[in-house]
Amino acid sequence: MSRILCPECGTKISDKATKCPHCGFQSADPKRPISEQDKYEMVPIFEYDIEEWQPNRGDLSIISYEDNRSLIQYFGKWENIKVKLPAIAEVIGAMAGKDHIMVAKMDSYVKDLIDKGIYRFTIDKQGEILPTIRDADGFVKQVILEDMTLTPNLTQSLNNLSTHAVMAQILDEIEYVGDAIREIHVELQNDRLAMAEGARDKLMQARLIQDAKLREAAMLDVIHSATDAKRVLMRNFSQNMYHITEHSQKSDFQMMLDFKGEKDVNRKAIDAFQALVYITNSVQTECEGYAMLGEYEPCKECLEEFKSFILENKLNDRDTLLLLNENSSQKRIEVVDEFTDIAARITAFDPTERIDYTVHSLLTAEHENGGEPDEQE
Repeated sequence: MSRILCPECGTKISDKATKCPHCGFQSADPKRPISEQDKYEMVPIFEYDIEEWQPNRGDLSIISYEDNRSLIQYFGKWENIKVKLPAIAEVIGAMAGKDHIMVAKMDSYVKDLIDKGIYRFTIDKQGEILPTIRDADGFVKQVILEDMTLTPNLTQSLNNLSTHAVMAQILDEIEYVGDAIREIHVELQNDRLAMAEGARDKLMQARLIQDAKLREAAMLDVIHSATDAKRVLMRNFSQNMYHITEHSQKSDFQMMLDFKGEKDVNRKAIDAFQALVYITNSVQTECEGYAMLGEYEPCKECLEEFKSFILENKLNDRDTLLLLNENSSQKRIEVVDEFTDIAARITAFDPTERIDYTVHSLLTAEHENGGEPDEQE
């Protein structure tokens, strides 16, 4: 049994069907199949294989010859090591600084007599100890001297090196945590933007579905995805806008002292601009989806919700948009101009007017990473 598209609604039906179960369409002779009486299109069947993608795993890269030579030349100079690696230089210096002394060589019997005070070393007029031994009667005995090298005590140097290593490890861990937090922030923002982009992609795909029933179901999923993305971005925008407004009320002296807060505001301003653009695109996706279904009342409700969002965040005031642009390192005055026009038209929207359907082009926002705008058609 093959399947055809209903000549009336485009739903997939059996080629033996005399009546469409979706729209109730029948041909002139209700006893004969629709496929024998009216024009229709066969549902195409595609055969394809699904193969697991196994990307090539890269091997560990070996340091290049030029880099290796540069490292050897740089750290081959003792002055560079003392400047860049002072703790290691201290240990190396302590190991290199060995003391040479002369030690008197004698048997255990003579040592015992010296300990008992019977023998003693001769002392000259300067108080130096001479290599001769005298007893109470003045008997003199020469002592053999032996050259000995003393190994320096490296305990303190090694302890200092260990302390430096632990401190460096702690600082590295703190920096790693900071980088991880920043990466999580970027990933969360990308997830929010991807929800809006995904809804738009679903819309462009769903409008090409021939089966009316499947197209309607897909369009509803598109609208729901756009609504979810819109609300997530609206909440994020409002939170960032509140933080930026609070920061803008600080004095210049307070801003100079709060360098970390300045960087945080810059990041939030960039996120707010991106969220604002994608909120607008999500509202467009919602309205276009309902328009494709011929449902204009929900479309009006979407515009009313967007209007409320604009008024609550004072986005109909150009100064609010300029405040965002002022706190962002990525100056986007063109987005300010475009959204000022959008806000004016949305706030002037009359829900009693008829809504005409067209597929609109999207606003674009420049991402912090890469510096290139996202473009969709």
